[in-house]
Amino acid sequence: MQYASVLLFNAVVLTLDGNDAVASALALDGDRILAVGDRDELAPLIGPDTECRDMGGAAVLPGFYDAHGHILMTAQGRGRVNLNSPPLGTCRTLGDILAAIRARAAETPEGEWVLACGLDDTLLAEKRFPSRWELDEAAPHNPVFAQHISGHLCALNSAALKLAGIDRHTPDPAGGIIRRDADGEPDGVLEESPVYETIMPLLPAQTREQRIDDLAATTRDYAARGITTAVDAALFSYDDAELLRTVQEQGRLAVRVHVNPFTSLDPDDPRLAFDGKDVTIGGVKLLADGSLQGYTGYLTKPYHTPYQGDPEWRGYPTHSRENLFALIEAAHGRGQFLIHTNGDAATDDALDALEAAQAKHPRKDCRHILIHAQTIREEQLDRLEAAGYTPSFFTAHVYYWGDRHRDLFLGPERAARMDPMRSALDRGLVITAHCDSPIVPADPLLSIWVSVNRLTSSGQVLGPDQRISVLEALRAHTFYPAWQNFQENAKGSIEPGKLADLVVLDANPLEVDPADLRNIGILETIVGGKTVYSARA
Repeated sequence: MQYASVLLFNAVVLTLDGNDAVASALALDGDRILAVGDRDELAPLIGPDTECRDMGGAAVLPGFYDAHGHILMTAQGRGRVNLNSPPLGTCRTLGDILAAIRARAAETPEGEWVLACGLDDTLLAEKRFPSRWELDEAAPHNPVFAQHISGHLCALNSAALKLAGIDRHTPDPAGGIIRRDADGEPDGVLEESPVYETIMPLLPAQTREQRIDDLAATTRDYAARGITTAVDAALFSYDDAELLRTVQEQGRLAVRVHVNPFTSLDPDDPRLAFDGKDVTIGGVKLLADGSLQGYTGYLTKPYHTPYQGDPEWRGYPTHSRENLFALIEAAHGRGQFLIHTNGDAATDDALDALEAAQAKHPRKDCRHILIHAQTIREEQLDRLEAAGYTPSFFTAHVYYWGDRHRDLFLGPERAARMDPMRSALDRGLVITAHCDSPIVPADPLLSIWVSVNRLTSSGQVLGPDQRISVLEALRAHTFYPAWQNFQENAKGSIEPGKLADLVVLDANPLEVDPADLRNIGILETIVGGKTVYSARA
């Protein structure tokens, strides 16, 4: 007779299986789910060593699967100066930004970098980035790197520009812009490709021990949010892969991690070989454009508020169409890929490129992931399934940037349709939602709340017709991400044989007032049958 290692009873078990069955007890066999039912049904599985746990009526769900994010980048930012504005931080003016930089510079040895993140220019009273010269005053003896909250732009001081070899004679690189003042002098703000390709390689690495500790701590943070699988959707280096492997081998990885190597890495390189259980590897990551809140997302129609006085500004693509077609054809031929598109023009390019690749190399069940798809149009949604795409929406955009998308970037009509989850579901598409940490904190319950309520940070409803049900939102944070990554047989629902990755909540999300979804408490997170977070600890 096979006995359970653990029996959870007196619970509300939302299985999220194909029938959305609800049970009251759950038996585990080590790291797997053994059986689901009620206590009487599972009583024969209780052996002399079975741990029987009374859950006190708590809700037990499949662990949250954060469909897209950057857990390594999140860990990297732990020690940086926090420049976030409300509701994420306290910086409201350029003075606040400069004061924070000045304080860190005062305790940083001369010549060493001052690193900051979370800068959100359109939330500051002045509605602009700090200039290189203002940063020079705040940190006269240190190079400064202040990353925009989107991750797609940064502000540098003169010392940092000098280290990067950027001056008035430096041309704009492909896929990016060096912003300049009226005299043609770089003003310190870089957009897109020079941020990734020129500046980031210059930034100092922490000690290996510190990086290991920070990543381990970040996985614990994720577990405290009920996440059992995180994603690193742009593994930039083989060194990062080795860091992840080290934390896993030390037994300090609190959650499972699914990795998508950036297109510059070879996914078949043995340095990217993981165990396939705690750490898995998926398709390569591509970029088609940038960020709407940085005016670098690529739109078919101009931005609502002119960018630097240009009423025709539509952003720009990361690659020429020719290059993007070649990249997507190669990625499609190799296996799965995911591609970042925020603007609808970028989505046009991504669709056209995949349709061309499918014409040459037809393949079914590709599950290529269209990341963000923030301004995807109705007729573009009609093309997704046939092309081979499945969308993943950064629904928290509605909360954090919805007011500004309506008033600054997109205007009321386009903003009301941003992240159109309802339209996608009504077409029978499999959709997921993600938090995209470190852009915003990894918080699935907030993401679920936004998906259901469509409320901005000011309390305004944005696009009520794009609301989805609580059950649909739960699937978008559990089973559907597992499906998108070809892991639906192991994760995403509570069924016998699947991994025992669970989250325990203090309320049943199907029964609480939808307005209170974000306030549900995480009582416990279980990965592979082991508790990795407990609110009681």
